[in-house]
Amino acid sequence: MIMNDEKTLKFNKTAGIICIVMAFIFAATFITGTFTDHTIAPVLFSDMNMGALIVSTVGIYIFCAFYAFFFGALFSQAVNLPKENKKRTGYIAAVIVIGLIALLICGGSVLDINNLGGIFPFIHRDVPQMIIMLLVGMLPVSVIGYLSCKKRTDALLAKHLLLVLSAMTVSFLLYELVKVGLPRPRYRLIAKGHEGINFHKWYSPIKNKAELIAKYGINKDDFKSFPSGHTSNSIMNITLFPALGLIYPKLKERLMLMFVMGLCVGIAVLLSRMILGAHFLSDVSCGGFIASVVSAVYYRLYKKIS
Repeated sequence: MIMNDEKTLKFNKTAGIICIVMAFIFAATFITGTFTDHTIAPVLFSDMNMGALIVSTVGIYIFCAFYAFFFGALFSQAVNLPKENKKRTGYIAAVIVIGLIALLICGGSVLDINNLGGIFPFIHRDVPQMIIMLLVGMLPVSVIGYLSCKKRTDALLAKHLLLVLSAMTVSFLLYELVKVGLPRPRYRLIAKGHEGINFHKWYSPIKNKAELIAKYGINKDDFKSFPSGHTSNSIMNITLFPALGLIYPKLKERLMLMFVMGLCVGIAVLLSRMILGAHFLSDVSCGGFIASVVSAVYYRLYKKIS
């Protein structure tokens, strides 16, 4: 049964308000970071800090695992449609194709140099390893999502699952679009002292990125400081953890606890990204702002769908 009782709807209203407050807080820290990034970054920086790398990796895997889980749950709803439904085959095919593409990308993110690739040098974000991660780290979670909803056919559940997946996708696309338009060197790259690679404010993107990559053999990822995708993904946990109540009704009594757990994961990842020199305060603040706004919209739309 979908979470539509009065207690749940009250939680959604409260969570939506908290998300708006969080957006304002992140906006304030974003403004602060705009003026203090260059002084805060050196204080927090700890190159290749293993603890921070592990937190960062676990954070991105949690986000990707949620993607896999909810796609598996959505697949079960498509499969459970009546066989006489003419759109059933199309729905199943769409979920499989879109799901596999999304999970392959997720697998690549987990293998990235900012995550497992930073912990284990032999791991690379190439196609063979991405396929292995898909098979070993993503699809098993999708199977769990599928089995959790295997005996349920609920059009409202399917709508909510689509809403969750849409919120995750919108958050991802927003920060990726900003990254493309505003290339910024990460602090860990600046700290290496390469000539011509200096501190840049987020609104003053570096102009000769291609030239510097060719000159020093730098990974292009080191120019994707703004905004923080890890932070955006992890702050989205304030939506994703409570959304487990869609699948497991017993969690309905612990929705605020799930919200707080998700927030704690997000803050831990946020701090780890700054410690690693992967992001400045303004970067993580922008990522947190994006996730907070998307989450606020999610909780608003949840009520309308219900």
